[in-house]
Amino acid sequence: MQQGYQVVEVQEALPEGMIFVRIHYILTTMVKAPVVAVCFLLLTLSSFVQYAIGSPKVLDFTIYADGTTHVFYQTDVDPQSPDFSMNTYGTSIENLVVQDENGTLLSNKVDTNAVTVATLGASTIKVDYDTPDLISKNGKTWTFHVNSPVDYSVLLPKNTVIVGMSESPLNMQVVDDQSLISLPSGTSDINYVFGVLGTSQTATLAIQKAQDFINTLNSTGAKTPLALAKLAEAKSDFDQGKYADAESLANSAKNIALQEQATISKPPTNSSDNHPPNSSDNMSIYLLSGSVIAAAIAGIIIMKKTRTQKMIVTPSEISKNDGYVPPEKETIYRLKPDLRQDDKEIIAFISEKGGQVYESELRKKFLLPRTTMWRAVKRLEREDVVEIEKVDQHNLIRLKKTEDQK
Repeated sequence: MQQGYQVVEVQEALPEGMIFVRIHYILTTMVKAPVVAVCFLLLTLSSFVQYAIGSPKVLDFTIYADGTTHVFYQTDVDPQSPDFSMNTYGTSIENLVVQDENGTLLSNKVDTNAVTVATLGASTIKVDYDTPDLISKNGKTWTFHVNSPVDYSVLLPKNTVIVGMSESPLNMQVVDDQSLISLPSGTSDINYVFGVLGTSQTATLAIQKAQDFINTLNSTGAKTPLALAKLAEAKSDFDQGKYADAESLANSAKNIALQEQATISKPPTNSSDNHPPNSSDNMSIYLLSGSVIAAAIAGIIIMKKTRTQKMIVTPSEISKNDGYVPPEKETIYRLKPDLRQDDKEIIAFISEKGGQVYESELRKKFLLPRTTMWRAVKRLEREDVVEIEKVDQHNLIRLKKTEDQK
């Protein structure tokens, strides 16, 4: 009887407690983990860069006498991005003008309280518009309310008296009889009234309010020597019957007190801040370097994509297209000897700008409400001095050619 043999392969037993794993899986995981981490880091840094670029660098509010507020917004944008979106202050947006760093008008689209701008390679955009949504009125008191993510400035109308502020200003000064206030980021309210100078009653009220305000500050430990000196001048003029001067000095005393309060409220500089860089500082440097690299990579990718060119209209292009040559302002003055002085100033400004400007530029130059400036422009149109043309939803004001030029 023939016996058969079967060779059985002996498997080596694993030591107790050892787990068998695949070396290939370990190596793959080790390679993928840094890649995932780098991608996550680049994504985070790109979001940080976009936020840093999109935050406003300049934010100014100019309040007109009729309650309209002119908003000026300037910020840096990514030149490789085809468009940029920003939130507006207020929902009713009028006379919107968006320009790049060279003054070229940029196409834009308004949607509720947001504006989308076609940047077309711009690195900086400047936005101007008017809105009535930031001012409310209760009796004789007007209130300006805004919530800003950055520090900003507010220019109040002439002949106004501040009667209340929810936040201490960073700085306060008077420019051409207008209060210019610098405020920190966040929500703040400014309450003001329009004063009537020249009467004993209004002067007495102004002095009393200034005295009460200064007393309140002094009770908190704040020192206001300059404000007290100005208030003493106001009382002296009041005793001499100079009521208009007394009221003006009293209002100045209150504004100076606000400045002194802002100076005192600033935190002192800590010498310990001048410390050598530590590990956290080095990490900030690494993050910043990484953000620059991420932005460069994103720029290379975007530059490879085709971008749709959008048509924009600038004043220089209009002049070039129709061969427009502006008349001399002296010629207009000679042909129209009965023009008002403020009309002559408007004509002189338009002449300096090459004979044509946008209505928003006139309002910004002369700090007039929209309705007041529009009436002045229509008055010049009736005098046959200017002509109004609608360009890209904006009013272009152009000096009209004289008979000698036709």
